[in-house]
Parts: sequence; C-alpha cells; structure tokens
Amino acid sequence: MIAATDDLARINAILATRDRRGHTRRAERVDTPGLRACLTADEREYWLARLPCDCGTCLGSAVRRGNEPDDARAADIARYRSKGWSEARIARAVADRDRAVARHARQQPNEDSAYWIGLLTALAEGFGLQQVGLMHHFYRKSPGAEPQTARRQKAGELAKAAEALACMEDGVIHDFLIKAPHR
Repeated sequence: MIAATDDLARINAILATRDRRGHTRRAERVDTPGLRACLTADEREYWLARLPCDCGTCLGSAVRRGNEPDDARAADIARYRSKGWSEARIARAVADRDRAVARHARQQPNEDSAYWIGLLTALAEGFGLQQVGLMHHFYRKSPGAEPQTARRQKAGELAKAAEALACMEDGVIHDFLIKAPHR
C-alpha cells in the first residue's frame, strides 16, 4: 500500500479492527529502492501481509502468471522424457496436470474485492486520505528488495474497483480515489 502517512501503529490498529478471520493482516514499513522515484515526499510504502502468507488473495487473480500453458507443458514433457518415462506415462502425467490446473482455475479467491475495498476505504478514511495506492507483487526475495522499477497507474474510484483489483498487473502501483462519504 502506498499512503501519505507515517503512522504505522495506527495503520495496524485499523487493520486489526477489519480482520476477524484469525489471519490478521499486518502492515510493515518497507523502503523499496525501485519505488522511491514513484512516491511523493509525503508518501510511504507499506507491505500489507496476512500471516503466514498472502496466498489466495483476489488481487491480480484474473491475470495469468508465469509461462504460457503450452510452454509449461512442453517443458514438463521434455523433463519426463529426460527421466526415461514412457509415452503412456507422460500422457497420464500431462492429463493429470491439466485436470489439476482446471480445478485450480475454478477456485474463488479467499479474499474478494469487497474485502479489499472495505479495508482500503477504512484505512483511507482513518487518515483522511483522498487517494491510496496499492501494488501487488509476487516476491522472489524479501519485500524491499523488489521490484527494481515500477510505474503508477490511475485506477479510478475505489468503491467501484472490483474489476481493477482482479486485473492488477504485477509490480504496478494502482492509485485509487477515495470518494468522500455523504454526510
């Protein structure tokens, strides 16, 4: 999360009131060299992670990760052949993998967009922010070590961001506008 605040304790207090599922999300202050150029002077970068991991989130869930399926299939077949597997055994293994991938694709994320919209709205309103940035990234190293570079993208009004959250590109800061509540 990218926000114009230094108050980590208050961020975590707001997070604690929002998470009631037993996997409390915590904020940690991070300083990623590749993101510094993207931030304004008053903005700070926070890693919002659920312990022990953040697997299954809806963020970017509509975006395909990794290699194309045909490339992965070809690599698997080459690996099986190098192990001396028979063509029949390879065919069974590939069919089993295809069934597993199809099952996985039907699974729904364990945190839907309404969860994220509510969480980010609560954080923004708790600090009186008009905008909050959010970036998701599949880390291969520790947070703060990646990504090397990033870019910012306007993502529209947070209250209407369900599709934008699901289609988030990896390593892009998405800036959401917070609509002031009607009083």
